[in-house]
Amino acid sequence: MRRFSRPELFILSILVAFLNIAAQAAYAEETAEAAPVEAPDFVRVPLFFVTDRNLLSQSENGPVFGPQRKYLGDCEHQPFLGSGYCVIENKAHKVLTPKLQALGWQPAEAKEKAGAYKLALQPDSESNFAQAQTEFFKDIAAKAVESEHNNILLFAHGYKNSFESAWDVAARFSYSFESPVVLYSWPSAAKLRAYAPDENNNEWSQEHFNDVIEKLEEACTSSSTKLRVYAHSMGSRLVIRATPLLREKPHLLEVGLICPDIDQGVVKHYARRYLSDKGTAKLRLYMSRRDKALALSQIVHGGYFRLGECADSVASMAVGAFRQSDQNKSLKDSDPQLQAKLEKVQRRMQTIDFTDFDGLAIGHRIPVELVKNIAYINRPGDGYALVLEESGQRSNFGRAFSKITHLTGQTQEPPRTHCYKIVKESDKNNEAVVKSLASELE
Repeated sequence: MRRFSRPELFILSILVAFLNIAAQAAYAEETAEAAPVEAPDFVRVPLFFVTDRNLLSQSENGPVFGPQRKYLGDCEHQPFLGSGYCVIENKAHKVLTPKLQALGWQPAEAKEKAGAYKLALQPDSESNFAQAQTEFFKDIAAKAVESEHNNILLFAHGYKNSFESAWDVAARFSYSFESPVVLYSWPSAAKLRAYAPDENNNEWSQEHFNDVIEKLEEACTSSSTKLRVYAHSMGSRLVIRATPLLREKPHLLEVGLICPDIDQGVVKHYARRYLSDKGTAKLRLYMSRRDKALALSQIVHGGYFRLGECADSVASMAVGAFRQSDQNKSLKDSDPQLQAKLEKVQRRMQTIDFTDFDGLAIGHRIPVELVKNIAYINRPGDGYALVLEESGQRSNFGRAFSKITHLTGQTQEPPRTHCYKIVKESDKNNEAVVKSLASELE
């Protein structure tokens, strides 16, 4: 065996020491990368907004929007556009992954608590609205591409909402869905006694909402992004009236109406004229029999049922209206062509009764996490299951108000079929039924 000289041994010892140091550094780097990252207690979630409210002032948090219309005279159809963030409690202990950071998620500062927010208007939106609007929707689409699901969410709030309260709800959607969310905020007075003015302003805001629908279609089409539209209470009227712009659109994945405060008969009229078997989007109606707000709306409107008040199967309502449409009047019920069309329509219409999920005394809540789970995984989430429920399970308040106004005949239609009901896992009676529902919702 060859013996090494002292200089050679010295050089070898240096090489061994160097390799040992390099190995230790690599191990330390791997350990650092593998170490769990702590989830912040509060996070800033990003949001976009479009509003046709009046601008009251500027504060340290950005623009302050009021309860009135932006335009009192001639309307220029240039709502305020902007973005910002809202701080929300990180109840799910989400880690800020690179994907979430790319969307704009940030840990909240130590002094910031839930509800803290900051807004900024879209640059140049007052001087060159057309260009600013183009950039605004391009930015939204770019963020959607960064998200896991490549979705954009549009949310329209209901009656008695200030901009700030609606911003807070939109932040819950952003947190749960982990997708870019656009809040559409119309000029609600945010006062209990202002129901009639809110109805009026909601109707005035329709054309601006329609513009947003069209711009989002352009953004989705150019970026291969999909759109989900959600609305709560009176905000659902904006969505229903925009039906001509939403029908048969391949970029539209879902329309979710949560406790919709709109006349059920009006919705049937829209279904008769605009419902198509060529559409692919899911229409999901979320309702709770605890909802006393809609029962009061029923009495205000002469006793006629509100769409979100009764668990009539939206599928059976839609099918009934579809049968009466001009294109299908000549077809007999037994006609295979009509039956094929009806099956297509019925499969994408779902009524979901979340009464057991709704813990509020007055009802009328927005179960954001439930809506997200149904949208993404077709299940209500841990601890809950979907079961079949006979449709027409109305609240006692709704039945009482029908009797008071002598409109009890409206409970006889549409024909009873089935809805989906959210129950606790421990309460479900038939595992087979639960499994089959999951496949139907796909």
